Amino acid sequence: MSFHSAGVSSKYLLLLFPLLFLTACNNSFVGPVGDELPFQNDTSSSPGIENVYPVPTETQLEWQDAELVMFIHFGMNTFTGRDIGDGNESPAFFSPSKVDVKQWVSVAKAAGFKYLILTAKHHDGFCLWPSQFTEHSVKNSPYKGGNGDIVKELADECALREIKFGFYLSMYDRNSSLYGTAAYNDYYRNQLTELLSNYGDIHEIWLDGYLGVNPTITHQMFDWLGFAELSKSLQRNSLMAIMGPDIRWVGNEDGLGSETDWSFTYSHPAHHGISNVDVWWPTECDVSIRPAWFYHEDQDNQVKSAAYLADLYLKSVGRNSQLLLNVPPTTGGVFHENDINSLLGFRRIIDDIFRTNLFLGAAATASNSRVEDTLFSPAMAIDGSRKTFWVPEHGVVRADLNVDLRGSKQINYFRIEEAIRYGQRVKGFEIEGFVNGVWVFLAEGTTIGRSRILKLDTPVEVSKVRLKIKDARGAPAIRLFGAYFYEN
Repeated sequence: MSFHSAGVSSKYLLLLFPLLFLTACNNSFVGPVGDELPFQNDTSSSPGIENVYPVPTETQLEWQDAELVMFIHFGMNTFTGRDIGDGNESPAFFSPSKVDVKQWVSVAKAAGFKYLILTAKHHDGFCLWPSQFTEHSVKNSPYKGGNGDIVKELADECALREIKFGFYLSMYDRNSSLYGTAAYNDYYRNQLTELLSNYGDIHEIWLDGYLGVNPTITHQMFDWLGFAELSKSLQRNSLMAIMGPDIRWVGNEDGLGSETDWSFTYSHPAHHGISNVDVWWPTECDVSIRPAWFYHEDQDNQVKSAAYLADLYLKSVGRNSQLLLNVPPTTGGVFHENDINSLLGFRRIIDDIFRTNLFLGAAATASNSRVEDTLFSPAMAIDGSRKTFWVPEHGVVRADLNVDLRGSKQINYFRIEEAIRYGQRVKGFEIEGFVNGVWVFLAEGTTIGRSRILKLDTPVEVSKVRLKIKDARGAPAIRLFGAYFYEN
């Protein structure tokens, strides 16, 4: 449950919906296997490998494999200099000379982002599309003489450039007189229907849990499950995030994943229609490239560096989570050059780190494998393909994967990935290296999930590497075990 306002005091946590505990819960929990849930359709087991439930939907799986989502905070606050508007702003304040969505999408693609989310409506209630349910929208602004529709412009460009489009629709609306009443759910449902019906394929819907900083506001009871059902009825392959059933908040706005991160946790009836069973609910790490979420000119020299962003990647994507990075356009409707330079530098660093997998061409053996089926042999974990994987025999939860490099090589990064299509399994692992004829400890961790990246403090020269799976919820399915060397 994320707070999209700079400098919000922790005391305002008390104002939030009680599900904060559930959405930001301790990811180390492993509960009993759950039944099939609404919105949680099992992917099929592969011949020869059993599912360890719960498992992701195909849409969730595609989202997790994307790794990077770009957030774009653009709206009334861009022009008032605020981060939370009061809802009383004149639409005339929203007056960009242009909105260069082609630049936004081009930069996002060049930096490796696969999804893009626009703040269609923030807490001030101002809509970037000509909603028929409010006058507080772009239709009453100077932009294109009141004929503009930024949601459409960006959605169309994303479709053209094959980047997946989504939107943020604030639950809190400081402009609507209906907020705090039962009728507000209908108002919100109407706006949600507009966005889901008129802008092509919608891939991610971001429902913020931030409900305001005014302790006197009327508490709004939201129809979370009804919103989720509506989204699935209009956009079957959409994912509803944070206050929805498909993606959960990691618990901070620093872009940091947890060292122990399970892609599943207990369900809740408000989101899933059923309680106390395991549901696939992977985490997303949101953070802004600047100190604030919206553009402020005085922060042009406070843009996070390329190296800082690369470190965030390691601590989000590399901890089984998704990195949702906010890049706010200027009042001129473009990304600032400092933001662009940082994003492209970030992409170069990540590409350089993982350019050469030192395990390609090596020899792999294991302490246990399904010898009757070469589809799951140890070699499948180091072949560089994410379509193949090594799996020990059914029921074996402790096993070693050994890699012979056929000579000594320097290593300072490891990447491990599970075949999460069949469930997340590993609960603990360790990596050892063969150095000067002796096995030495290199790194360890708890969960792996979709991706676990470990950076060594000091490069080590090894001739062999051993991945020791110390415990798992079922026979581990390792689709990637890679080693890399990057000199900072």
